[in-house]
Amino acid sequence: MAVSCSIAPSPDVPEAPEVAIVIPCYRYADLLPDAVASAVAQTWGNLRIVIVDDGSPDDTAAVANELIARYPDRRIDLLRQTNQGLAAARNAGVRATTSQFVLPLDADDKLEPGAVAVLLQALLDAGADVATPNGRTFGDEDKPLRTLPVTRRRLVANNCLVYSSMYRRRLFDRIGGYGPIKPGYEDWDYWLSALELGATFTHVDEELFCYRKHGMTMLSVADRHAMRLFATIAANHPSLFAPWRVRLAKRLLAAGEKASVWLRLGMLTTFLMDRRLRLFVRQLRALRATNMLST
Repeated sequence: MAVSCSIAPSPDVPEAPEVAIVIPCYRYADLLPDAVASAVAQTWGNLRIVIVDDGSPDDTAAVANELIARYPDRRIDLLRQTNQGLAAARNAGVRATTSQFVLPLDADDKLEPGAVAVLLQALLDAGADVATPNGRTFGDEDKPLRTLPVTRRRLVANNCLVYSSMYRRRLFDRIGGYGPIKPGYEDWDYWLSALELGATFTHVDEELFCYRKHGMTMLSVADRHAMRLFATIAANHPSLFAPWRVRLAKRLLAAGEKASVWLRLGMLTTFLMDRRLRLFVRQLRALRATNMLST
């Protein structure tokens, strides 16, 4: 359902501030039109849409140019670069703009028409740095994607907000952009950096973001590497984690594939402490499959 919203003047922003929707694309030329159409359909008028072709081997650039011609009333730019990954593509897209507010959107996902207007209003009303919505999955499944208001405890334990949350450009500049954590977790790392800087978050209890479920997603791939990724997160943000967890994380990362069963079990323990039961079970099964627990 479309939502219209007028923004009240604020001392630090113009009456109708520009919002950048940054859409990295790699191997999703067939899905890109849906993402761009959802950006174009926003009820907020002052938009800058940036498509970043991250060295995609398909016809992403050609599709992007067709979309630019299809929607002449919207400012849509195409940025092309060699393949550098999601974090670098997002960073390039944001830095190509002077917009005061940014809303990231992956090329296989969509926004509800009122997303920009509602998130911007909530962000300004709260005087916050980040506004995060609820969402809904579509594609292989259709169900609510509910999130909770961000607290320090929740965010340290888990990436408790959707990546497609609106934030102030000045926050991006202070953080220095997204870090290259592969595969996945770039968003969690970014939000933790924001938390370290004292950023404030506001939650919008509306389904404004549409997350496409289709086959093997980046999150499902990241699950396979959860121990290393969680260790990287703790090592990157030592001020947010207990010293023993940081030491454990650094030891596991230093050991790499040669990490002992005891180091791996230590990381499994942290999943339980953070109430990540499903992840704990999946990782335990993976550990058993390697026969490490029998040695």
